Amino acid sequence: MAQFATPISSMDSAAALCLVLILATTIASPAVDAQQTNNVGCITSERDALLSLRAGITSDPRNLFSSWNGQDCCQWSGVRCNNRTGHVVKLDFRNNLFLDDIYRSWYSENPHGMRGNISSSLLALHHLEYLDLSGNYLGGVGVPIPRFFASFQSLVYLNLSCMDFDSKVPPQLGNLSRLLYLDISNIWNPNRYSMHIKDISWLLCLPLLRFLDISGVDLSAIDNWVQAVNMLPNLRALHLRNCELVFPHTPIVHSNLTSLEILDLADSGFHTINPAYWFWDVGTIRYLDLTNNEISEAFPNAMGNMTSLEVLRLGGNNLAGVKLKVLENLCNLRVLTLWSNQINQDISQFMEELPHCAWSKIESLDMSLTNLTGEIPKWINQWTDLSILQLSSNRLEGPVPPELFKLEKLKQLYLDGNYFNGSILEEHLATLVNLEELDLSYNSLHMMISSNWIPPFQLHLAYFPGCKMGSHFPLWLKGQKDIIYLDISDAGIVDNLPDWFWSVCSNVIYLNISFNQISGRLPKTLEFMSSAVIFDLNSNNLTGTLPKLPKQLAELDISRNSLSGPLPQNFGGPLLEDLLLSENSINGTIPIYICEMQLVVLDLAKNFLVGHLPRCSEGTTKLSRSISALVLNENSLSGEFSSFLESCSQLVLLDLAQNNFVGELPTWLADKLPDLSYLLLRHNKFSGSIPVQLTQLGHLQYVDLAYNRISGSIPRTLANLKAMAQETESLGNPLRWTYERPANPDTNDSPKYSDSLAVVMKGQYLDYTGNIIYMVGLDLSCNRLVGEIPDELTSLVGLNNLNVSHNQLSGRIPEKVGLLRLLESLDLSYNEISGEIPPGLSEITALSRLNLSYNNLSGRIPSGNQLQSLIDPESSYIGNNYLCGPPLSRNCWEPDATGGDIDEQQQEAKYFYVGLVAGFVFGLWLVFIIVLFRTCAGSARSGAVPSRWTRLPQGLELQLSRG
Repeated sequence: MAQFATPISSMDSAAALCLVLILATTIASPAVDAQQTNNVGCITSERDALLSLRAGITSDPRNLFSSWNGQDCCQWSGVRCNNRTGHVVKLDFRNNLFLDDIYRSWYSENPHGMRGNISSSLLALHHLEYLDLSGNYLGGVGVPIPRFFASFQSLVYLNLSCMDFDSKVPPQLGNLSRLLYLDISNIWNPNRYSMHIKDISWLLCLPLLRFLDISGVDLSAIDNWVQAVNMLPNLRALHLRNCELVFPHTPIVHSNLTSLEILDLADSGFHTINPAYWFWDVGTIRYLDLTNNEISEAFPNAMGNMTSLEVLRLGGNNLAGVKLKVLENLCNLRVLTLWSNQINQDISQFMEELPHCAWSKIESLDMSLTNLTGEIPKWINQWTDLSILQLSSNRLEGPVPPELFKLEKLKQLYLDGNYFNGSILEEHLATLVNLEELDLSYNSLHMMISSNWIPPFQLHLAYFPGCKMGSHFPLWLKGQKDIIYLDISDAGIVDNLPDWFWSVCSNVIYLNISFNQISGRLPKTLEFMSSAVIFDLNSNNLTGTLPKLPKQLAELDISRNSLSGPLPQNFGGPLLEDLLLSENSINGTIPIYICEMQLVVLDLAKNFLVGHLPRCSEGTTKLSRSISALVLNENSLSGEFSSFLESCSQLVLLDLAQNNFVGELPTWLADKLPDLSYLLLRHNKFSGSIPVQLTQLGHLQYVDLAYNRISGSIPRTLANLKAMAQETESLGNPLRWTYERPANPDTNDSPKYSDSLAVVMKGQYLDYTGNIIYMVGLDLSCNRLVGEIPDELTSLVGLNNLNVSHNQLSGRIPEKVGLLRLLESLDLSYNEISGEIPPGLSEITALSRLNLSYNNLSGRIPSGNQLQSLIDPESSYIGNNYLCGPPLSRNCWEPDATGGDIDEQQQEAKYFYVGLVAGFVFGLWLVFIIVLFRTCAGSARSGAVPSRWTRLPQGLELQLSRG
């Protein structure tokens, strides 16, 4: 921190400014209404002001205003009046349904928040002391916090957090000199409106402030924020999370924050924990949060002096080789989070170094993603107050010690992503009466629990993917009525889904039973599951038709099951973003209802769908404005390239492969689908030529037009495909093709499941999961293309798959093919390509499959380690009768009697045949001359010698006569 040596005159000026602001507001405030209370105790002018507020609200999902009837506004919901004067002193419209479920707020737009605007008629509430509008949508783009809030001179509490205000924070808030609590944080707003402060000096006018939270507000233009907050002597809690703070190098000499207990500087850009920073001096701090910064140094010795410290959060930094000796005096320590740092220690050694005086007090320890090794020590049962233990994603091994399960206060236990083995018995869990969250996923653990066991706990979160729970469905879940997150995927279950399952899961937000062999029929409706956000039921044996979906559902995956029948004309799920129903037995047509959904991903591949794509109204359908991935391959859909797709401007992936589509490829692809990155149209009946406009798609990186009826030549302008002409690592691919389970907000868990997309490469179908974003390919095989392979294709250096086989291409292989150094598969087979194989082909070190068979290639096959390491390399060249050299048995060098090689013999043979032809022609001329001579000789004897003939030399004449 910087040393802010502020002159006294400057501080006096700031105080004078505050006084002027307060006096100006007081003078400008309208006169206080006389206390004209009516018979029911509500002041008429204040009731009118509240009614004006209600008139500005356009949406009230929680029906807060349903009680606003009658004359006594003091009885209305969210309103409190002073019992003596009748004045309104409190307005509380806090949206707890949003604020208490941060995870849901990130997954979908807040469904419970009020919408509208705030009426300035509230100025009539001169005695208002408490105002809470948090979690509602009463602003919008370009709408700042209303300035008239500064006129509520009696306010002591103001909470505008998690709203959609935008732009500059009004400095007039400094007029609220009585404020004790101010929260304008914006960090949990899913819309991420941008509020900023360029001058924070108005904080000096709030000397009584005890709580200040401006998290998520941009403070990057301020370099004296430390000076400002240091002038708030009564401050007890300061939250500056994710404020883009500027940290001067020179620390402040002395801190005035002698009452500060809570300091939150998470996500604030710390690069160092300078031992002279101002907060190390504040001995009253009980809570210190430096999460998600870039700290890499060892703990400063000053940290050991913070003996009041109870909560220390350092997760998400770059700490390495942490030495805990400095913490030995922190005997009040209750919470320690160090997740996602490189601790690189044995867990027993690490825990042994924690302050012994705090062992019986520590309530929460999060060491996820810290590269801990070894086995959990058996003496962990000495940590008798431990209620949260998070050891996810380390290298811990061995059995889970029974002593761990003796910690009766445990509420959260995360052991996922390690190498634990052995069994978890019901007697282990029987003592955990307070357990609420349990994650044992992705270990080698077996759940040995009998079917009639009744747990003593009620879980909110139950994660067991990858655990072997036995072939029978875990019946002990029947009594778990409070489950919100349930994951029993890949658990080896081979059983019917019990009837009680859906009622037990009626309150779930996240449900995952995928990758088992669970049978059963889906219910006709799941609308009763009103809290559901994600359902993942894929890869089971579920039957029935698609049920009516919950209103809040955002993601649904029932792919790889046995659903049948047509899709319902209206299956609900108005907020659904991802719908994956591939590999079922769904038949019929795609209903028009799809057009009214705001889907981002729609996957109906590998079903029995027929007919045309629905005729959605262009530009008016929700689907066209939201769809990013449309996957319909392996159905029996027909018709021409749908004009509906013209309005899908967000489309990134289009897969219509293996259907019956006809007609020419449209020329509007580049204009209408600017983000298109993957175009898969193989195995259809498309005709015509490749439109030149296709090459204008700047993001296009995978094109599969194989097995169609496309004719003409390969456009040379394909070289303009920018996404294919750059290294894969630099691609800015916008496709989101993953499902995430709810991540622990303190560990940043990576996705446990990714769906896959089949692409053809190396002569076979391959399933690419998250790696699809790195696929760069061009497949034009099995069409009617003619002409040469353009040399310009060698500029597409990002290609890892190039296939133009089974066409009628001629000419030579491009000489610079070696520039395609990322190629893994190259197939030019079954064409009429001639000439020699360019030597540069051997420089493609990534090449693992090469097919040049059945062409007219000649000459020596280039040598090179990569070409020699191909699988079955000889088959790459068969059908080319003039190729020689390894790996073919036809050698280019065979010794003969003269010691020459086959190349020389071929050269000599060429000269021989030329000489033979010349000799034959010369012989014919000789015969002609002899015949002519004899004719002339006969004529001479008769005295008729032509004048144009001269006499031959005597020797030659004699030879000819003898001939």
